Amino acid sequence: MSYTFRTSENDAGRRLDRILRTRWPQVPLGRIMGALRKGEVLLDGEPAEPSARPVFGQTVTVPWEAPRTKEPGTGRADLVFVFEGKNAWVLDKPAGLLVQPAAPGDDSLIGRVWNRFEGVGDGFRPSAVNRLDRNTSGLVTVALSGPALRALQEAWRARRVKKTYLAIVLGNAPSAGRIDAPIRKDPGKNRVETAPDGETALTHFVKVAGDDEMSLLRVELVTGLSHQARFHLAHRGFPILGDPKYGRFGPNRFWAERGVHRPLLHAWMIEFPDLPPCLADLSGRNLICPPPKDIREVLRFKGWLEYVLGV
Repeated sequence: MSYTFRTSENDAGRRLDRILRTRWPQVPLGRIMGALRKGEVLLDGEPAEPSARPVFGQTVTVPWEAPRTKEPGTGRADLVFVFEGKNAWVLDKPAGLLVQPAAPGDDSLIGRVWNRFEGVGDGFRPSAVNRLDRNTSGLVTVALSGPALRALQEAWRARRVKKTYLAIVLGNAPSAGRIDAPIRKDPGKNRVETAPDGETALTHFVKVAGDDEMSLLRVELVTGLSHQARFHLAHRGFPILGDPKYGRFGPNRFWAERGVHRPLLHAWMIEFPDLPPCLADLSGRNLICPPPKDIREVLRFKGWLEYVLGV
């Protein structure tokens, strides 16, 4: 059994092993790499290396059946759009929803995006450009084509995309601050800590409102490491309200009785730089996503809700 296809514009310039993993996500990576090593994957009729980068229109033959027309999932396709363009979407992810499925069939933001499309016949599935923790709400950018994905990934790597969050933290924070503690993750505990040999991490914040109990911050993640905002703010002495990992048990329990059941962190604004022609409709845009109900309710209780309109 074998299957032959022609590379699309979405494939052009990508490594062959990555093209195959995109088209056949259900095929184990070991099977794909084994077929490449044994010369069973052909590029224009010749055995191909995993690192080969096909151009548009080349033929690829693999020793397995055609790709599925649709990946298994929950079938849900409900999304909240902040921006809907030709080659990219910017979506409002609710707290509690994964960006990527943890296992086949899991509900996730990208799974709901996939359910809006018929399949992956041209070799590309829409892909999330940025990630948020399950319990962080707000803006997620999704690329709908290969050229758009590569352009957006490059903009993120070059730190040309400005990402600003809203966070409700415990304590009366200063008017502004800079946190540059390097971060190292402990995968076994799913926690991060500061360490001299950790990854560089830089966070800026500005206080929007505050009192002796808590503060509303506007937080800019210059880098974008896992748990960065949560850890950095706690490291500075201002843990995010509702955070069970880096926060404070007493205030979290008090506010849990009042509807706070997750860290009150929200991806509020993305400022895009000038982008290539395939993303002309997104180029230079500043997109804002209003905070969800749990954050608004705390702000209303504190008398700070009006500040959300002007942060």
